[in-house]
Amino acid sequence: MDDHTQMSWKEDIVIGQLHNSVDNAAMAVGKALTKPTDLFIQEALHMIETADRTVENALKSRGNIELKSRGNIEPISELQAQLSHEKERLNTLH
Repeated sequence: MDDHTQMSWKEDIVIGQLHNSVDNAAMAVGKALTKPTDLFIQEALHMIETADRTVENALKSRGNIELKSRGNIEPISELQAQLSHEKERLNTLH
């Protein structure tokens, strides 16, 4: 029982970090689209790169944790799709 609780807790933290990272990327892309200066575009690119690494870490963590009770990757996939959408939005500036 303790293992399940600890694994769920770890998963929640990983998903929370990913959610924050994708939200930060979305805000940075929004700024860049509103005011497309080099600084805001570079900030958005940096936030997207950070979110990409967070996705990779979440997927690795999911593989390491091997949650048997909640073992789907749906939350990660949804956030990964949101990040892809933000990349597409930012690409409209190029």
